[in-house]
Amino acid sequence: MGKLELYYNTIIHLRSGQVFYQCLNRLRKTVRRLLRKQYDFSLYRQGVALQLDAPINKYESCSGDSFTFLNLSERFDGSWEYKHLGALWSFNINYMEYLLQPSMDVATGRRWIMRFISSQTTNVIGLSPYCIALRSVNWIKFLTANRAALTAEDIATIETSLYSQCRILQDNLEYNLAGNHLLEDFFALLWGGIYFADEKMYRIAAANLVAQLREQTLADGANFEQSPMYHCIILDRVLDAVNLLQGNARFPDTKALCDQLRHIASSMLGWLQAICYADGSFPLFNDSAEGIAPTSAMLFDYASRLGVEWQACASDASGYYCIDSANYELRVDMGGIAASYIPGHSHADTFNFELRVAGRPFIVDSGISTYQWCERRQYERSTAAHNTVTVNDENSSRVWAAFRCAQRAKVFDIKKDAASISATHDGYSKHGALHTRSFAWSDAGVAITDTLSGNVCGKAYLHFAPGVDVALDGNRVVTPVAQIIFDNALSVEMSDGEVARKYNRLEKNIVVSISFKGKLSSKIQLQ
Repeated sequence: MGKLELYYNTIIHLRSGQVFYQCLNRLRKTVRRLLRKQYDFSLYRQGVALQLDAPINKYESCSGDSFTFLNLSERFDGSWEYKHLGALWSFNINYMEYLLQPSMDVATGRRWIMRFISSQTTNVIGLSPYCIALRSVNWIKFLTANRAALTAEDIATIETSLYSQCRILQDNLEYNLAGNHLLEDFFALLWGGIYFADEKMYRIAAANLVAQLREQTLADGANFEQSPMYHCIILDRVLDAVNLLQGNARFPDTKALCDQLRHIASSMLGWLQAICYADGSFPLFNDSAEGIAPTSAMLFDYASRLGVEWQACASDASGYYCIDSANYELRVDMGGIAASYIPGHSHADTFNFELRVAGRPFIVDSGISTYQWCERRQYERSTAAHNTVTVNDENSSRVWAAFRCAQRAKVFDIKKDAASISATHDGYSKHGALHTRSFAWSDAGVAITDTLSGNVCGKAYLHFAPGVDVALDGNRVVTPVAQIIFDNALSVEMSDGEVARKYNRLEKNIVVSISFKGKLSSKIQLQ
């Protein structure tokens, strides 16, 4: 595929507003550079003390002058930009979530805020809208929890910078990116509007937040990027907003807005309860990793403390189907890309699945270890990195760069009953094939049938959890907990692989690939 075609098939999925704001932002940046425009950081406005229930603590990431994000550690060098560790690491140090880690004391937190303020005018990454959005909420929470221990001078200095940053954010909302970036912007303006009693700021948030959440929340309660990790991150933000609004009725419509957010939170909690395994963890579908988002236990506890009620619901709208037996837990992805105009966290994983046996991972998603544009990132988004089928060693959806996607597999003809589900996708139509996959389950195990129309050749992949002993016996895989028998396989091969449950942490595992023509039956029989 040529570059022009690749760009065309990526851009056609964008919304006109995204394209407009991309062009507008580039123009504004050029004009501001020519005019040497500088942001004003002296916009003081006094904050108003907030009444908050205790929010969820952030993970420990700061120790002395050292930081650990994404499982990479580095000492602070005063720059706030660590390009050698990747943009996401630099973003994390600028989010300043460590202000809310359990071990953070007031003096240390104050010192980090003042360090940031001393270099804020030259901190390009720190002044990006997304960083401002997350950092603003973290600063407001820190100020709220520690107001009595800070001097009036310290509070005035911090609030001057904070309000100035909120105004910068208000002028640079991320309509060009949309999705979770734009949501975070509105959450931050909501906090800023309430904390500073700034009605204009509050109105911008109130007028857009619920609409964006409804757009980005599917009918079953799932976040439309179909990443359980990002679902938990956004759910935490929604619960935080409920916490903020129910204790701080600054404006006449605050209660009504709070009630709408409670309803959305309830729906999101119901989906999370359905998708999680018995131990509370979630499948690592799409861009998902452990140790980033709050755990489901944290979220359920927070929701209970806020009086938000929920009940588990079906997850059909997200394309995720959950089958729980006395012996195993099966999570199946039979959906297409729902966030069509922002697919950066989507993978070419159509008809992927995870399987746990006796509460332990057995067949797993290969996960993500990096957001850097590199060979590993390309692999982790590829079809071969998932428990599904490739044709001609190509991806079912055309993922490229670190966060791009051109042509997407479209899923149709979904059929489900009490003991089976099947669907078809057209991701290999250029090869003259449609891929149909069916799952049938019983207490004894799971049967998977793959059919490629046109009698085309394909290759199915199974990624076993680290530590699972796997052996080949002809067209049969043997493990301590189950055997897998393949009918109509041309060959069955075993190779060494790597999976990532966490960023920048790869674990050795076994990958089995099964070549077939036309049709393949894979029977997972529990021992």
